[in-house]
Amino acid sequence: MKRKFLGIDIGGTNIRGKILSEEGEMLGERKTRSDARMGISRLMENLVGFIKGFAGEGVSAIGIGIPGTVDRASGILVQAPNIANTRDFPFAEVISEKIEAATPVFIENDASCAALGEYRAGAGRGSDSMVMITLGTGFGGGIILNGELWTGEDGFAGEVGHMTINPSGPPCACGGRGCIETYVSQVAIKRIVREHPQLREKLAGTEESALPERLAELAREKDRAAISVWNDFGASLGVGISILVNVLDVKTVVVGGGLSGAWELFIGKALEEAERRCLGGAQRGLQIKRADLGDDAGVLGACYVAESGLGERS
Repeated sequence: MKRKFLGIDIGGTNIRGKILSEEGEMLGERKTRSDARMGISRLMENLVGFIKGFAGEGVSAIGIGIPGTVDRASGILVQAPNIANTRDFPFAEVISEKIEAATPVFIENDASCAALGEYRAGAGRGSDSMVMITLGTGFGGGIILNGELWTGEDGFAGEVGHMTINPSGPPCACGGRGCIETYVSQVAIKRIVREHPQLREKLAGTEESALPERLAELAREKDRAAISVWNDFGASLGVGISILVNVLDVKTVVVGGGLSGAWELFIGKALEEAERRCLGGAQRGLQIKRADLGDDAGVLGACYVAESGLGERS
């Protein structure tokens, strides 16, 4: 019997799932609410019901992408800042118990799943090594080295959002200051708008979740203050890219996530800054690409996590 893999991507609002055959054929997909911001109990209730909805599909393994730090070997969600009560939560074990099935469950950081998806089926195809950067609420990332997801000695590699680019910069949720996430993310844009009198006035009454989109609209309307924000955003992104390229010597950097919709507003400054800061050898052949797969990157990557996890157990 040919194997099938269920990949699940957990977001702050929705849970998305796809079934992929081992030949790469998409066999089905569903979506439901996650309610992740209401805490781990509500999320698990929704997730278990969602997985049970795929009962009868005969999946061989389940891969789940989670917005947080995971211990892949033990299936533990170490921490997830945007999901309450998740410190050292035995995620894979609880799921296995609640779905009452022998199907193995594997977990992975959601940005690493997105990296796998883009590497195998999107903008990273054909690369030996690449870095994926996801621009969303935070600044996420995943690292592929020589065809394999690089997870580090303890499984926590890929936390690229906490590279320090200004030790005296804004405080970060991680407890540090001046992490790139405080300059290049939705959180960063919200902070900048709050601190900028002119933009704060122009965007008064805008819901926080809509601020990045409205700021992009202002920039496209040639508002100078908004253009300046996106230029600074791009320059900081370029600094982060140069750090990753100089350290890892990858030739492909893929940029995705919700904020990549403002691509034309920041990519010029990002390329300019990366070119200026990348060392000569590392810069040769470097390609900085926009992600191809959109929201599908994470869920496809979760399918590949299920496939590789099952392969390692065999």
